[in-house]
Amino acid sequence: MEGSGKSGLTAVGTILEAMRDSVASPPSDDALAAVDELLPEGEEFPPYLFRFTMLMILSSGIAAFGLLADSSAVVIGAMLVAPLMTPITAAAAATVIARNVRLVKSLIVIAFGVFAGVAVGYLTALIAGTEITSVSDLPHEVLARTFPGLLDLGIAVTAGAAAGYILPRRSAVSALPGVGIAVAIVPPLATVGITLRVGAGEEAANAFLLFVTNLAAIVFAASVMLILSGFRPTAAGAAGSLARRLVVTLVAVLVVAIPLTVHTRATIRDSSLQRSVNAAVAEWDASVRVVDLVADVNGGQASVELLVSGPNAPRPAWQLAAGIERRFEGPIDLRLRYQRNDQFLVSVR
Repeated sequence: MEGSGKSGLTAVGTILEAMRDSVASPPSDDALAAVDELLPEGEEFPPYLFRFTMLMILSSGIAAFGLLADSSAVVIGAMLVAPLMTPITAAAAATVIARNVRLVKSLIVIAFGVFAGVAVGYLTALIAGTEITSVSDLPHEVLARTFPGLLDLGIAVTAGAAAGYILPRRSAVSALPGVGIAVAIVPPLATVGITLRVGAGEEAANAFLLFVTNLAAIVFAASVMLILSGFRPTAAGAAGSLARRLVVTLVAVLVVAIPLTVHTRATIRDSSLQRSVNAAVAEWDASVRVVDLVADVNGGQASVELLVSGPNAPRPAWQLAAGIERRFEGPIDLRLRYQRNDQFLVSVR
């Protein structure tokens, strides 16, 4: 028994020692080259910027058409074509190794991508989304990107960490497209353009918040993973600069986490209200079914728009409202519509 415990401790110690050695040892030449190749320098930069812009236009167009068609498969295809992960991870690498020129160049490329994504989304909605005239007409795939929450932040942090781990390891580069699929970068930008075309300013701001969340979280998480992989500032005396850069990226993540927390709490409250409504309807009249339900909580006041269908005459609506209020434990404004399931069988001879 003692031998087994000692063996377990030895195994744990070996793992910890390997982790310390990995963090302490500098990256290999191949790892450094892989990171340097993220963003071309000199004469190779203009052709790269042209290719990047073309891919951004094409991927944004695919995303915009997929969003308007309410097709998740097409939106996923747009994520595979999108080239934005490269300059974002290049910005993370430049943050860690303290190369200011490369960092500024990465941010410029990202800005090009943001402009292209929003512009293409707007133009696509202008040409192909003529039937969409208000927020209520927006497809589900669009609306899904207009109310980000803490889950989106968690996805972005995890994806950024995966990207930071993959980048210096060429043997794992085949997993990078999966990171691009997991974290939505271009679809939120196309959503911004589509919602701006409709005049939905709040939805456009929320979609842009989703993009900023992904950007900040990926840069921070990828930077941390690169540091754990042994990357450090190349210039003498830049260690303090690295700490400041990481603090800035962490603050950016925390800042975007504030509205995401608000959105998440609102989603939880709305879900709680919907559960209260469904339970109250079942108690009010077990023979009816919920056809349509819109439940929203704003400033402590809950509003419910409910369409139910049943075979009998409706019971008093105030009883249903009281049941919802008792379960939700808050004031309720209920708008109820009731439709009869009348069936007629007529035989004429």
